[in-house]
Amino acid sequence: ERIDTEGRIKKKFKEQDRHFLGLGCDNIETDRTVRNVMSDLSGVKKLVKGLSDRFDEYERSKVFDAKRVLEEELVNERNAKEFYREFGEYMCRMLQNRQKSEDAAIADAAIATFGIDDDDDDTALMDSQPHEP
Repeated sequence: ERIDTEGRIKKKFKEQDRHFLGLGCDNIETDRTVRNVMSDLSGVKKLVKGLSDRFDEYERSKVFDAKRVLEEELVNERNAKEFYREFGEYMCRMLQNRQKSEDAAIADAAIATFGIDDDDDDTALMDSQPHEP
């Protein structure tokens, strides 16, 4: 007893064809549709791969490098503005402290010299004529 697998497979396909035809499906049409969908899917895969490759090229290109340089310059400019703002605030505080120190020194000198009469010169000649009121 030899088993005819080829015959059984053909018979099974015919049964399936009759079943699908009974459902309103045609195996040939279904196969064609599946092939078209697979072809479309393959096309989409190629498109995505192409776009991915182009993006990789773009990323490595000079345009991307120029963009990176501009971003770095923008960061440097922001940092410079922040530095000059902070430096300006620092200089204002330093000038204010200097002014306070100068004002304090002037006040100390005024206190230290208070009561000293600069016009009191004992060596000056006396006026021969007294001052009359």
